[in-house]
Amino acid sequence: MLAKGVQQFEIQQEGLQAFLTSYGDSRWVLMFYDDKDRSDPELAEAIRQALGQDLPFEILTKGRWQLAGLIARHYQQGRVFLAGDAAHQLPPTRGGFGANTGIEDAFNLCWKLAWVLKGHSAETLLDSYDAERQPIGWLRYQQTFVRPDYAKHLKGQALDCPVLSDQAMEFGQLHRSGAVLGAGAELPAARHPSHWAGQPGVRAPHLWLAQGQSSLDWFGDGFVLVAKDERWRDIAATVALRLGLPLPCVGTELDLPTQERLGEAFGIDSGAALVRPDGIVAWRVPQMPADAVRVLGQAWAQAASLH
Repeated sequence: MLAKGVQQFEIQQEGLQAFLTSYGDSRWVLMFYDDKDRSDPELAEAIRQALGQDLPFEILTKGRWQLAGLIARHYQQGRVFLAGDAAHQLPPTRGGFGANTGIEDAFNLCWKLAWVLKGHSAETLLDSYDAERQPIGWLRYQQTFVRPDYAKHLKGQALDCPVLSDQAMEFGQLHRSGAVLGAGAELPAARHPSHWAGQPGVRAPHLWLAQGQSSLDWFGDGFVLVAKDERWRDIAATVALRLGLPLPCVGTELDLPTQERLGEAFGIDSGAALVRPDGIVAWRVPQMPADAVRVLGQAWAQAASLH
């Protein structure tokens, strides 16, 4: 959108409140905030008022949008998976709860499907998709309709939950499943990311490294081990050899001040954190365990349902 210029317009005029946006192919959509029935001549006049001048246009279609809030009870039935609007219908919000939730669904599911199809993981890994994403869909529903602008649409019903910040909802959601070790029921469903400090089940924290690189650049292809202690490099290599999969170890190559910040961000001292391909922390141990090879191997095997 930034490369193509402004494409969305909020229209606030006397007697007309509307939203105008483009599909990018010469088609535009104009959405009125009222629920008024308009004849074709009235509709054409409203379009001219929204445009601010008498430009030529053709009305291709018209319809009504109905606000909805629906969450599927299950996101998986056998070999069928629901994601995006098929799994959850949410009205537009300032935090982008609907669109971002759908993108995160796909990001969560795709790496799991890939690992099962490649033969790395057992099919039981796919069970974690519903376990992790359906509660987040329900949380998004709650956080949409607990806000005053949408609460009025519940028609007398009320949600008994606190309003969480958009930062907590977008960057601090907790994923709970058998593929995450250490995300207990006692923890909140979401909180500001600065309060998590590498908690398993949440997004790996962002940390600026050298030359404008972010710690988030480490993740996306496979599992990654994050550590300060150089001993983890050999430990990761040993576990990777035994399990037959790559496991890069990052963080030990950083300078000391950056390592200290890394330790604070991930909640590790001499320990390490295991991060999934989707950037979610799967496991963490603050200190070096006595039998690190065995502990890491078991944690990785559980987090990825390895054969």
